[in-house]
Amino acid sequence: MRVHRDFTAPRYFRGFTADSKGPFGIAEESWLRRDSSAFVIVDMQNYMTDRSYSSRWSADGAEDYYFTRCEEVVLPNILRISARCRETGVPVVYLRIAYRDRDLADVPAGVCRKRLAEELFDRSGKPYLLYFEDHASLIDGRIAPLPGDTVIEKTSSGAFCSSQMDLVLRSRGVNRLVFSGGLTDGCVESTVRQAFDRGYLCTVVEDACVTSRREYHDASITAMRNYFAWVTNTERVVEAIRGE
Repeated sequence: MRVHRDFTAPRYFRGFTADSKGPFGIAEESWLRRDSSAFVIVDMQNYMTDRSYSSRWSADGAEDYYFTRCEEVVLPNILRISARCRETGVPVVYLRIAYRDRDLADVPAGVCRKRLAEELFDRSGKPYLLYFEDHASLIDGRIAPLPGDTVIEKTSSGAFCSSQMDLVLRSRGVNRLVFSGGLTDGCVESTVRQAFDRGYLCTVVEDACVTSRREYHDASITAMRNYFAWVTNTERVVEAIRGE
């Protein structure tokens, strides 16, 4: 006998409203509830956003596109969303990749540790590291955290496997995450995938994310839209947070 399961039943959604027209069959208004959402800003650190750095891990040879998008699109949109979140009580959570053990004992072994151990140089030829006190590792001052915001350090691309992010979010009753930052196809996508597998409802703000090339960004956005997240834009998120 074939068993039919009604996946629109409340027990499958646990607080989410079913809507066949919504992303993954869930009504849009369920994705951004103010009482259970957090806005996550991924790795918007000086080494990623400051033109004085080599951008080896960010622009990857496409500086004009990358930094123009950062400065004219992504950072302004992050500011707009974070301001609305603070006004309405939605937690603003910053992620930054930074290590505290100079021997990298707090960094996952393998390629991840190798990359953080490699010597990097800014555009003047001065070496820099991502030790947690170093300027390169600090969050860009243009979108600096304010009192009441949360800053979580991680030592891997996906935040959930190398930080207390899950504990911090669940202790605040958060089960919906809105993602921004960079790189779209790196730490953003990796963290979205890990959040999805832990049961979080994930929203990605397409015009608040950046990576080195438009085609990389588009491919990552497509993958997340297909499998892991509702992909939308800044305007829609701000409207939802307002409660409109």
